[in-house]
Amino acid sequence: MPSERLPQLLMRCAYLRDLDAEPLPEPLQLREASAADERALAELLSAAFDANWTAEDVARSLTRCPLVHGVYVIEQDGRLLATASARLDPERFPSEGYLHWVAAHPQARGMRLGRAVSIQVLQRFRDLGCRSAVLETDDHRLPAIKTYLGLGFQPVLRHPRDAERWAAVLAHVHRIGER
Repeated sequence: MPSERLPQLLMRCAYLRDLDAEPLPEPLQLREASAADERALAELLSAAFDANWTAEDVARSLTRCPLVHGVYVIEQDGRLLATASARLDPERFPSEGYLHWVAAHPQARGMRLGRAVSIQVLQRFRDLGCRSAVLETDDHRLPAIKTYLGLGFQPVLRHPRDAERWAAVLAHVHRIGER
């Protein structure tokens, strides 16, 4: 019998409060991405998610997608190290922002760059008039989930197995926090 394919875990930040963006050390720079970044974004997303992104995939899903209202990147000396996008998906999540494709290059993990680009996206949602935000993630993305919890996101139960999944995930996240 094949195993059940479970949906991604859902998290919601019910109130978009002011979040202080921590200043990035020199020479890191946070900025909005453009079409000129599509190839570099494809390389970053491929490395971060162990997937095969192309510049065309980035254009279709991010930089030229009408649902995306900002793609933010952190770069150092012309190399992209982290990204996150601000997506509005009114059919699935009316009146909410959707924090999407948060990624850090494997060599930049642990530098809190995912937090910095996520804060930029949450500020963008506030500017767009959103009062809350959601995101979907995978059970094994424990450092990312720890970051999301620190930004005010909370687990949402939408699948019969989500309570047990979240219990396991949160136990692991708390162990990470104790290190």
